[in-house]
Amino acid sequence: MRSILVSSTTPYSGKSGLALALISTLAARGLDVGYFKPYGAMPVTVDGILTDKDAQYINSILAKPAPLEAVCPVVRTPSFVERTLAHDASELTSQVTHAFTTCADGRDVMVIEGPSNPFQASSVGLAVPDLAELLDAPILLVDRVSGADLPDAIMCESRRLGDRMRGVIFNWANESQQDFVTGRVTPFLQSQGVTVFGSLPHDPALSSVTVREICEALDGAVLSADDRLDEPVETFMVGAMGQDKALRFFRRKARKAVITGGDRADVQLAALETNTRCIILTGNLPPSAHVLARAEELGVPMLLVDTDTLSAVEKMEGLMGHIRLHDATKAARIREMFESSVDLPALMKSFDIRS
Repeated sequence: MRSILVSSTTPYSGKSGLALALISTLAARGLDVGYFKPYGAMPVTVDGILTDKDAQYINSILAKPAPLEAVCPVVRTPSFVERTLAHDASELTSQVTHAFTTCADGRDVMVIEGPSNPFQASSVGLAVPDLAELLDAPILLVDRVSGADLPDAIMCESRRLGDRMRGVIFNWANESQQDFVTGRVTPFLQSQGVTVFGSLPHDPALSSVTVREICEALDGAVLSADDRLDEPVETFMVGAMGQDKALRFFRRKARKAVITGGDRADVQLAALETNTRCIILTGNLPPSAHVLARAEELGVPMLLVDTDTLSAVEKMEGLMGHIRLHDATKAARIREMFESSVDLPALMKSFDIRS
């Protein structure tokens, strides 16, 4: 049995999506692939079992799911944090090794998803270096591309992890960054002994959320076009300017949500004249009848929330910018990009996987 510990340089790097793509790609080549997430930070209770939300989903779509209680044996909750700080947490390494043995039984390959960043779980001995040693697993690093900068995080992880780290995959590289990544960064890393397996492009649709998800997250009331709540939203903009400037501003982005005060009819009307998927009205101030009628006519949901604009922006930032896996279409798209962008034979050879 072979293992791949998928780690990342930063939160929201697309690590879970890549783990899922790796699982499905290897499974399509006839391998029995299992999944394990030793430390989760998105607690959810399913059938009375505390687990991690993404771990539960990925396990559920495996051809042979593992027992749910074993897939993510350690889940960070407020009570877990308190127990740890009070030196009252149970022996975690034995829990992890026992659960891993259960999930790995009969598998050809185990894909292990590490914590969300290089430091998470260090306090409980379950950070990436700890897990690599505990589970005897080589590491695949995922790095989310951000601007044209030096690959400092990758080099830092390479030195910290040593021979355990077998290589890196770049994720979320937009079109303007691809040449820099492949033409400049990749040769530099390879000259430093770091293998680069590929670079996946940025696809805004993958990090989109629906209007319904926004409404639920903001605890909003739908005032118009309630039949358009499943439309995807790829970005958001804040409207706090005059109507003339707002119109030019809003034309810069499509498939967006606009956050503005409920009393800003001028901004709301400008947003409605551009490619807007929903308007979030803050301050619990309903729109004018004229604006509401126009939104209904154009099929744009208006969501009334009782928070202020800053709070709404903070919640939207938490929603946007990272991939939600629980969507078969998105999962298929990630796999498609993975297979077209990653040197799979080189990856399999590096991790000693034979199909």
